[in-house]
Amino acid sequence: MAPRRCLAAGVLLLTVMASNWVLASPNGLGSEADQGCLCHTPDSSTIIEVQGLPEAFESNQNYTMTLVVNSGVPVSENGSQGGFRLLVDEGGLLLENDSSVQELDGGWTHTYEGSFTRSWDLVWQAPAENDTAANFVVYANAVNGNNAPSGDAWHVFEAVVPGAAYDGDLAPKEGIDGVSQTDRLILLVGLVTLVGLLWSVGRP
Repeated sequence: MAPRRCLAAGVLLLTVMASNWVLASPNGLGSEADQGCLCHTPDSSTIIEVQGLPEAFESNQNYTMTLVVNSGVPVSENGSQGGFRLLVDEGGLLLENDSSVQELDGGWTHTYEGSFTRSWDLVWQAPAENDTAANFVVYANAVNGNNAPSGDAWHVFEAVVPGAAYDGDLAPKEGIDGVSQTDRLILLVGLVTLVGLLWSVGRP
């Protein structure tokens, strides 16, 4: 019995330690979501579109874009429908009289009002120099409004937009979200281990 109690205590400790990784909120997502919406279920059938993203940008140009989440997750008319975390390493978003999008922890995300939709209008201001490339990473989540992680589905969108004078590599930059592929793998293994421990503790 004692080993099982120790195991349960260990699982509780891991859960507390991981809480900063998996926290999500209808009020917006900060740096805790720079690896994705980890307390929800990843689902490749959830499609993220960034409409209006240019093929190549000009210096200091403003680009009006719309971020759209398409998913089979049912829409709740009276509850939250979705959310996002957007990171871009060049330029920035202009927030003018927009109650649905906010800047948070070096990125952009939905507000509480913005969680009642799966579509957000954005204005990206390109950097002053057009001889570089902008890396976009968007984690977006379709939620069913039950105020729990169950039944929700998130996915990731990545794009590299070159400046008109850029002639370098267009591969996505690793680590724009602060996490390398190796770190992501370690985090995934840790989460799978945590689920396995929870399952073993819950067995009769």
